[in-house]
Amino acid sequence: MQISSLYDTEHGPWKRQLAGLLQFVREHGERRITLDSCKRLARLTPEQLSQPGLSLLVATVRGQHGRQLSGISFVSDFGKESCLVAVHPLYRNRHTGTELLTAQLKRLGSLTCSVATDNTASLKMCFNAGLVAVALTSGPTGKPTLLLQSPQHLGCMMQPVSEAEQSAETNTSQEGELLCRNPS
Repeated sequence: MQISSLYDTEHGPWKRQLAGLLQFVREHGERRITLDSCKRLARLTPEQLSQPGLSLLVATVRGQHGRQLSGISFVSDFGKESCLVAVHPLYRNRHTGTELLTAQLKRLGSLTCSVATDNTASLKMCFNAGLVAVALTSGPTGKPTLLLQSPQHLGCMMQPVSEAEQSAETNTSQEGELLCRNPS
């Protein structure tokens, strides 16, 4: 499997290529990709690919007729606006999605994703890529959704806690209470 950025490589006419990527997302996104993310991808221009926090990666495999698309990952605003991954069913459970997200994280430096709690495959992919859950929110369809972020992103949000505050928190926790609290 090869992961490449469409910014780094020349793949032919942009509109035809983008239409193929959108078709791939529709066919293999399992109806879990948000409409907003699809619209952002559909409006993408080659010029936007040089903007910070925006990245479009594809995973390809060698086939009988040359390289074939096995997965796609699109991120805008470091994932705050859009973070989508779609993998062809033949290449699932082979870490294709994890490798795409890991490549996004390496390329962008930090990453944020929102994943519905009932989407265990995507959650596993995010955790395998090193993302950590930082909040539970309500998604666009009203489903419980985890906000996942890269550990580098968390470092800038965390504030040092004094020993007195640590011992006070330790002494006041009740059984079943969350011990890891959001620092904001």
